[in-house]
Amino acid sequence: MIERTKNECIKCGKCTRNCLFLEKYEMNLLDFTDREELRYHCFMCGKCKEVCPKDLSGVEIALELRRRNPKGTAGTKWMKENYKLKNNSKRQSSNLLFLGCNYPGYYPKTSEKLIEICGEMGIDFSIDCCKKPVYESGAKASFSPLEKLIEEKNTKRLICACPNCYHLLKKKLDIEVISVYEFLYENNIGTKIKGIPEIFFPCSDRYNREIFQSIKKYIDDYQDSFWEVNCCGLGGGAAKNEPDILRKTKIRIAELQKENIYTYCSSCSGIFKKYELKNIRNLLSEILGVEEEVSGNYAKNVLKFKFKQRR
Repeated sequence: MIERTKNECIKCGKCTRNCLFLEKYEMNLLDFTDREELRYHCFMCGKCKEVCPKDLSGVEIALELRRRNPKGTAGTKWMKENYKLKNNSKRQSSNLLFLGCNYPGYYPKTSEKLIEICGEMGIDFSIDCCKKPVYESGAKASFSPLEKLIEEKNTKRLICACPNCYHLLKKKLDIEVISVYEFLYENNIGTKIKGIPEIFFPCSDRYNREIFQSIKKYIDDYQDSFWEVNCCGLGGGAAKNEPDILRKTKIRIAELQKENIYTYCSSCSGIFKKYELKNIRNLLSEILGVEEEVSGNYAKNVLKFKFKQRR
């Protein structure tokens, strides 16, 4: 991508005008290819590629720069590569509910409900990391632990609750990967959401909206109220390097919010709670009738799920 950008960028400025990060440093994607010191400042939301007439990608530029010279990746790799709070079993399960690592922390009751529904259908669950944090840090991410788990359990299809897990693992694993919303709809599970939700689309599903195609079956209409906000603020691990951009993001989301803010990414929900936004709703929780508020006891919840027993 760096080579492509150097050869194909026409310096139209669309990327700069649509990105707080590029705007702050008065650069376009071509300039970014030579700014290695800013490789961990990009939120990797993908908006630049969406508006670029040449289909160039700041996400891929940032990843290439990070992989050339990884920095500060040891902690993430230690925690997430072989996820320290995972909960897996060797029980055979042709379908496997993959809750990821964040959903149980932010939505424990909804996670329990999903586990219960799947358990009644003979479907086991997995609490594990998809390796996206390692992958995006620039460190070499190994998917072999997940591949081994899938082989041991004879799993043929992975059901992902998290949009980040879905979009990454469907590219990395040699089995079918579907979203939890597709699974619920095919089994006639869940109820329609009342009213018109104002949806904040997660970065991974914002532009192709693959997962949202299944979600749409559970809503009559929706508002795309937050289209101009590129990222919740957690993307790419850039928040710690760009607190001023994070602050601007928080303010803009608060300004745009009306009656509610619906998410289908638990990480978005978690940071919205830190922003002290009101009426944060989760689409999965609402569809399942749990109607759970995002939890502020993340650490306590993930520890609980690490030791959760299977029936």
